[in-house]
Amino acid sequence: MKNRSEDLSRFRDFLGKIALAKYREELKDIKWVEQDLPYEILPQASIFNYYWMERDFLSFEQWFERFWEEINSRPEMAKVLKQFKKYYFDKDENGWFKKGFKARMYRTWVSVLTQLDFCYMVEHICAQKGKELIIECNAELDVKKGIDAKINEIGFQIAKISQRKEARTAGRKKNIIPVPYVVWNLEEIKRKIQNPRTRIKSTYQNMLVFFDKYFIQLPNGFVVFKKYYLEEIIKNIDDIKALEKFIKKLSMELSGL
Repeated sequence: MKNRSEDLSRFRDFLGKIALAKYREELKDIKWVEQDLPYEILPQASIFNYYWMERDFLSFEQWFERFWEEINSRPEMAKVLKQFKKYYFDKDENGWFKKGFKARMYRTWVSVLTQLDFCYMVEHICAQKGKELIIECNAELDVKKGIDAKINEIGFQIAKISQRKEARTAGRKKNIIPVPYVVWNLEEIKRKIQNPRTRIKSTYQNMLVFFDKYFIQLPNGFVVFKKYYLEEIIKNIDDIKALEKFIKKLSMELSGL
């Protein structure tokens, strides 16, 4: 039987140890495998299997090498990979392609881990409150329906916000509720507040206030959901209008208004 509180704690501990700065520096310029990948070699099924179903929190290096071995050892996946690689000039037998593919996998890996933080926190809150909800997250929902997590019959999609205007204008797909998630440079926002040339400092000050209301930044920079944020979602899970109203209010707050 799952220990939901312990799983959240273990997962957050794992997230906090990811060398984000190291990977960002190493992989930022490696973007030569950016074409749409064939379904057969998409990584989502593998990531959900390890980090959600098995709850085996492998390092990125461990996971990638297992996934690379899997797609090269399974005939149907290896065939698709070989066909896909024809788009690339790979003179050193996988070295150049593998490096680009690895960078591409890292970006997907981090994105799915953010989705899973949402799910682990929802699980934790439900366990604490004795609330029975059906929580789903898998490759089928993610890849084919654009749903990062599903609670009962409601689909959610993590909507990343990198600029203030995106908080106000983040759209939504039909029947999918956006979950605003910030990827701000907090130090840059603080510098703007201190800069005497910044005209409307209150906007940036409000951004920091509402960041602290809804998110936590781990020491390595990984941003996770605060309990209060997802408690509000769970509280309104049976009232779609109330849920949409909360998301709209939250988006306005994150815009610094």
